[in-house]
Amino acid sequence: MTEDEIYLFDLNGYIVIEQLLSHDEVARCNEAIDQQVVDGHAHWHERVENESLSGSSETMAGTSHRQELRGNVLTWDRPRCDLFREMIAHPRVLPYFHEILGERYRLDAGPSVMGTRPGAEGHTLHNGGGEMKDIVHCYFFKNGRIFSGMIVLEVLLADEGPDDGGLAVIPGSHKANLPCPRDIKLWKTHREHVRKIPGRAGDAVIFTEALTHGALPWSADHDRRIVLSRFNPRCMVYHKITREATDQDALREMTDAQRSAVAIPGVSPGILVRHEESFKG
Repeated sequence: MTEDEIYLFDLNGYIVIEQLLSHDEVARCNEAIDQQVVDGHAHWHERVENESLSGSSETMAGTSHRQELRGNVLTWDRPRCDLFREMIAHPRVLPYFHEILGERYRLDAGPSVMGTRPGAEGHTLHNGGGEMKDIVHCYFFKNGRIFSGMIVLEVLLADEGPDDGGLAVIPGSHKANLPCPRDIKLWKTHREHVRKIPGRAGDAVIFTEALTHGALPWSADHDRRIVLSRFNPRCMVYHKITREATDQDALREMTDAQRSAVAIPGVSPGILVRHEESFKG
């Protein structure tokens, strides 16, 4: 990361990487997703009723809900999985991961494919403000460097204009001393402090989970689609660990950097495959 990027990430709690994926790579990702669904190897799950993310807020309400693709993209047959595997250790994101998390980082959850249709509800703003009880959500700056718990990599597979809705944050809230008031989280009051982060298909956003963030109702006339992955320092775990992401065939096909990213906490990347082969639990 450049000196400017480090400053801006520490200031705002997020940074945008333009064109992480090319137009062709975006098209290939979307084609792979669509074909997996057609072939019956993955399916969309819509968060209806008690799974709604709007917080029963009229300002976050919509005519449909967020959809989540069920199925692990890392274990798809090649070449459909290739670009999703590349995202977890992409050469352009590694400098950010190393600066924010340290060189020994790990994939904690994802990559998850999510989408919303035109008119879909938003996702209540959450996290940020006050000292979190969970160290995974920590953020501080000491001895000239960033120390962070979980961070998120969000890769856009569709354009998100400034008035379309989608990812929104309260810049600087990862260092706020007080919790965010409920009406602000529900996008009812002080909207001027909630910043929509626009981007083109192929752009990526990295933000700390300690930042107050969510999604505004989707008002564009095309579907929104993103790939969301969460990362931690190697020693930290937040989401339930499954063996699905470290399927033996998938591991053998991955690069060293990708195998390192999916390593079990505290396990050296060099012995990951051997460890998994001996694990019978």
